[in-house]
Amino acid sequence: MRVDLTADRSVTVAAGDTTLFRYAYGAPQPHLTGGLLPSPVSWSPPQDSPGHARHVTLTELSATATTATIAHHLQWPAVDEWRSLTASGAGRDTWLLLLENTVTNATGQPLPLDGPALSLPALTAPPAGRAEWRAAHSATATVVVVDDNANLQHPPRWSAGFGPAPLEGVSLGAERTAAFRYAVLIAPPGHHAPTLAGLGRDALAGPLLPAPRGHHCHADLTSRRQPYRRRTRVLTRQCETRTTPPSP
Repeated sequence: MRVDLTADRSVTVAAGDTTLFRYAYGAPQPHLTGGLLPSPVSWSPPQDSPGHARHVTLTELSATATTATIAHHLQWPAVDEWRSLTASGAGRDTWLLLLENTVTNATGQPLPLDGPALSLPALTAPPAGRAEWRAAHSATATVVVVDDNANLQHPPRWSAGFGPAPLEGVSLGAERTAAFRYAVLIAPPGHHAPTLAGLGRDALAGPLLPAPRGHHCHADLTSRRQPYRRRTRVLTRQCETRTTPPSP
């Protein structure tokens, strides 16, 4: 694969001569568009109104024959975020996006997590109850989104905008950190969605994420070496504070 950088603006990821997508990492609302994506991908902290992001620094920009990785640090009005995006092949005519991030509450007070973290607005699927994964079909692609089993309130509900619905009655304590991971599989139309979901589960079981600095909910960093490449699942549900009683 190949990554082409436009400094402070975007990274374009290609496989051979085919552009897969463009990631506008320097935009006020970082997002993925173009290439073989059947829909733009909106990816932000799970807040109703996160505001505008400020890109701080790229921490990784790399490519191999089969994968491409972009990782960076950014700041929003209420949270400090580290995120990593990995694209890879997942079989003939099928490819994978692994989206991983950690968000740290920088407000000094509890922060409601009341907005969508991930959305593919050009795709539609009926709203659904709790499920590990969800599929959408278009004239150009079959797309499956898989929620990591360490995410808050896993398995999630699903919105009509084809993404996990906002969390329910959850706030993040001051200086606390929560992690989120999603696998997005993109295949030709008519592809068997459960097979794609299995590929997503396999991907979520393995790859690692650049970890944030600062307070971790369950496993503080004790080494003075670079903290990158720790598993996100060490950031467990101890980050979660309910503002309403849990459902029976």
